[in-house]
Amino acid sequence: MAHLFDLGRESPHFDRLKNIRRLAPERSGHASEEHVRHQLYIARDRQTRTDVLIKTTTRPGTIYQQNLLNEIASLTTINQALPDSWYFPFVHAHGRLRDGNVYLIMTLFDEPPLATSIPAERVSGRLVGSLLTAIEVFRALAELHRIPIFHVDLNPMNVLHRIERQRHIIRIVDFESSYEAARHSAGEAYNPSTTPGYSAPEVSRRQWPDPGPPPDARADVYSLGAVLYTMLAGFDWTWDSDAATAVERDQDLDPDLAGILRRAVAADREARYGSVQELQDAVGGYLERIWPGRKW
Repeated sequence: MAHLFDLGRESPHFDRLKNIRRLAPERSGHASEEHVRHQLYIARDRQTRTDVLIKTTTRPGTIYQQNLLNEIASLTTINQALPDSWYFPFVHAHGRLRDGNVYLIMTLFDEPPLATSIPAERVSGRLVGSLLTAIEVFRALAELHRIPIFHVDLNPMNVLHRIERQRHIIRIVDFESSYEAARHSAGEAYNPSTTPGYSAPEVSRRQWPDPGPPPDARADVYSLGAVLYTMLAGFDWTWDSDAATAVERDQDLDPDLAGILRRAVAADREARYGSVQELQDAVGGYLERIWPGRKW
């Protein structure tokens, strides 16, 4: 595990940082595997006067290293293809520490994980706010898919969110499981980590050496449907069922909205919306019906 004294603060990347401190493992009140696979630090960049997040692998294991290297590669492509986007982290630097562990220095966003605002049980009066939040997440993913890169492991911990002047601010983080079509279709190894309940079934059951078809937009459609359902119903559904079963059993959902969610989280990806834009159009159309006259 990398400790503060292992970060090599005399190196060109770390000598410009000050106030380096370890990030607490529980920022959200919900368990995260990030601190099992990695160690996180925050620091202040002396030159830009901005705060940054430092992510390092906790041990030199091949899978941990590959996952973080995959995040670095995907974020580098995102930064090049979408230089003006505010949805995704910017890579400040990356490399290896003296102990061989990979590190990544990137944007530290102020927004907390979406998970911090989601209760365990359903709370009335959250429908419109949840739909507006979801639509902004859809817009972020639509940008990503145009590259094309698919996140593959979206969940309420790696969607960051806050409201500023009635505007929903969204950031998407943690790209270790991302699938970059140009890079991975050329033969680069791909063995993503997944989150039970949120990762699409076809991704979660990938097994080498025959992993099946590569992820596409429908993998993120599934995750987005599960995230939206969690905003509406609370976290309790994740304990005893998959998203499709939970939606099917939910008697409190409006039938039209239930139909949208049912299609988004279908176990068979052929039955899902074919793109994030299709899902956004469906949710936006539903929102227009229940709260007409607005522009989404």
